[in-house]
Amino acid sequence: MEQVIVRVSSKRQITLPAAIYKKLGIQPGQKMLLEVQGDKIILSPKTTSYTELLAGSLKNIYGRTPEEVNDYIRKERETWGKTLS
Repeated sequence: MEQVIVRVSSKRQITLPAAIYKKLGIQPGQKMLLEVQGDKIILSPKTTSYTELLAGSLKNIYGRTPEEVNDYIRKERETWGKTLS
């Protein structure tokens, strides 16, 4: 396990050493996962979740305006009581 000492700034920020930054392939603006386990802090590169990957993929599928979406929902609900033949 590689260990380094970092300093916490007055703004509660730390700087990742360049060697670790490069070794883990961290990019500027990348989200990091911070976990507290007992008295330890574990900082890991955040992997993209399925939610983040799929966010916006169904945009406008039910309509482009609230009225169109509501119309779609209304029509869908009208079919609920009908039996399939």
